Amino acid sequence: MKTIRLMAGALVLIMVLGACGGNAGAVKEEATAEAAEPAKGITLENAFYYTHVDGHKKETQIPAVVLFEYEQLKTVRYQVAYIACTCRGPEVNYWSVANVEINKSNLTVDHISYHEDSTDHYVAGMYGDSTESWDGTPVRELFDGFIQDSILGKSENEIDAYVPMHGEVDTYTGATVTPNNAMRMLQGLFEYHKEHYGSN
Repeated sequence: MKTIRLMAGALVLIMVLGACGGNAGAVKEEATAEAAEPAKGITLENAFYYTHVDGHKKETQIPAVVLFEYEQLKTVRYQVAYIACTCRGPEVNYWSVANVEINKSNLTVDHISYHEDSTDHYVAGMYGDSTESWDGTPVRELFDGFIQDSILGKSENEIDAYVPMHGEVDTYTGATVTPNNAMRMLQGLFEYHKEHYGSN
């Protein structure tokens, strides 16, 4: 009788250990399978592409990153980082940060600044380009004028209608890529805006 109990106990122990060993193997296989998946990198949902143009008219699809996005009652406020100019050396080739407000009801640019926000309370932008062109033209002043005349209050359709490189944009500023890429960034931002908030 004692022998039968010992044999039954040993049989139960073998079954328990066998079951545990089977599960341990399955867990190990799952862990191996997960570890074998390739790394996917960082996925950004707050980015969009725009067609950047350089001084030689070369066009490249470049990402712009939405650093800040806040929906208000009438507008959506954005802070967008993008490359305006790639013509200079990397030690001075800064990203620009535009503070933009898009009107939700009529898709117009209610505000754009490379310095203070629409309340003139916070520095929400950064002008990352040259202040003067190669011939001494005050590019920053011309660009600020371009913003007032050609961007503020304009609709998506009006922004899309601008002819890039040696069209209306360059005629205004004297052939600098800064306004061209500001317009192109806005074209990309409008697409991003419609994807997230609808067309109106």
